[in-house]
Amino acid sequence: MSKANNTKAIIFTVTLLSFMVILIAGTIFYVYKDPVISETVATEQTVETTETTMAVREKRVSVYGTSDIQGKIIDSSSGDKTTYQYRLAYMAKIFSDARTSGDYDDVLLVDAGDIYKGDPISNLSEGAALRAAFDKMGYDAVTLGTGDFEWDATRFATDGTATIPSYELGEFSGNPTIPVIAANLYNTNNKSRSLFTKDYVIVEKAGARIALIGYISDVSSQVLSNNMDQFEIHEDLAEFAKRVKEIKAAENPTITVVVAHCDAITVANAMDPADVNLVVGGVTNSGVYGTAENGVAYMQAESDAKGYAHATFVLKSDGSVKIEYMTYVSIMDSEQALYDTSANSDNFDPDVLAISRTVVDSTSDAMNEALGYIDTSVERSGVISGRTTTAGNFLTGLILEGMKGQGVVAAFHNCGGMNKDLIISEEGGLYQVSASDIYAITSQDYTLLIYELTGEELAKQIANGFANGDYGDQMSGLTFEYKNNGTESEPVIEVVSITLSDGTKVDVKDQKTKYKVCITNYCAKVAGSVFEGKKPVKDEKDAPIDNQLIIKTLRNRKSSGDVHIPTDNKPRGSVASETNNNGN
Repeated sequence: MSKANNTKAIIFTVTLLSFMVILIAGTIFYVYKDPVISETVATEQTVETTETTMAVREKRVSVYGTSDIQGKIIDSSSGDKTTYQYRLAYMAKIFSDARTSGDYDDVLLVDAGDIYKGDPISNLSEGAALRAAFDKMGYDAVTLGTGDFEWDATRFATDGTATIPSYELGEFSGNPTIPVIAANLYNTNNKSRSLFTKDYVIVEKAGARIALIGYISDVSSQVLSNNMDQFEIHEDLAEFAKRVKEIKAAENPTITVVVAHCDAITVANAMDPADVNLVVGGVTNSGVYGTAENGVAYMQAESDAKGYAHATFVLKSDGSVKIEYMTYVSIMDSEQALYDTSANSDNFDPDVLAISRTVVDSTSDAMNEALGYIDTSVERSGVISGRTTTAGNFLTGLILEGMKGQGVVAAFHNCGGMNKDLIISEEGGLYQVSASDIYAITSQDYTLLIYELTGEELAKQIANGFANGDYGDQMSGLTFEYKNNGTESEPVIEVVSITLSDGTKVDVKDQKTKYKVCITNYCAKVAGSVFEGKKPVKDEKDAPIDNQLIIKTLRNRKSSGDVHIPTDNKPRGSVASETNNNGN
């Protein structure tokens, strides 16, 4: 071989080897390149839904789930605009960034219900701010929760086309096309499926057909009866699982997701893994994720817009599906990052931030109305005696004052239904109480029902409050003595004497004499309460809302020149002396 030919051969060999090295390196990089997700998480879980092999081209759909937002487009509980937390605008930015990041082929966004009622700013806008925000955020489907029914779901949460209703808020108006899904919501009269929700919807993401099927746990016992009269919820999960199987057979979707206003784990365990890939749940107010014993994946967000659940569907070229990076992400690690400041401008979605600012401005006068002042802190903790708290005394005392014209002798509320303390600084002074404070304390908008109880029933009501605060452990209008027939760790409370504020002694064994008492609809409807089976004196639909009644009462005080709001640190119950253990 000539020297020239030898040189050509060497050049050819070097070129070929270089090309092979580049090809092999590129292949290794492609195969082992890790997918990037748009948020940092501490833990993650991967679920293989079918046996798969690595495909040359995968598609990824990022799935986000929210639940039990309860009106928290903003958390206004601080009462100070500078420290309002713009939670939904913050999460909206994360979801929007996922759509444009290039890390995913598509994004799926769902909510598991209880959307509108809760924060006073949302309440005052009748949920319009949440409807506007959800519209801008591009939710693919939502279901209904307790609060959605409490407000009359057919006006504020769904419409005749089974989509989120229209909204008008300042310059923002629209008629969303977001489907409202619940396959187990029926008409009371003819037992047919309700027209106000769809059983399911099929959405296309990255070329995949995804079935979103709605489910609601039976919330009827917690809702104003008039708002549930037309509805019937069939919560039998075995029946629902059959409906899911029917939908799967009819539609043959690539992926099936159940969106449930119910504990995600409970629903996942009731599903057939051949029919369901993922359950997005709610209700329990905690962020969880994992895989049920049967292999069905589940995830759930914390309540009050404190975070979101996330997973990634990996679509293989062979048609199989895998779930990766399943997690719950809290946004509460740095509350200052949620404040509307110039330094935080990049933290928020601009459209949802604009909606949030609009609802703050439109409700500002109502929220900032000064109602009076207190000179002693009002707190939910620091029990005075038994279960008595200063916050409970404050709240029930004002409710009783507002109800005094209707012959009510005692008022009951539950400590768990009070959501804010009014704290005077260590330096002392006064605390000016605003309407926003009252809305924050009583953010659930409970209705106040009047019932007639005998002396025996009144004693049982008080004892029930010791066993379970949800029966109504906070009260005004009476004092009582009790004894514990159990142990310190497992008390069995017996009320042996009751004295009304006017000095009247109540016979705790009397089954004839009736006394009018006021209690929230939530407490009255707890299973096993003394109010079970009783009709309130006034129909529920005509009953006042707790915060509205209290604000009206304080306005009346203010108009008469009485701006000092008395606080009450007196105990309601005390341990009976040995001489009074036999009752009155």
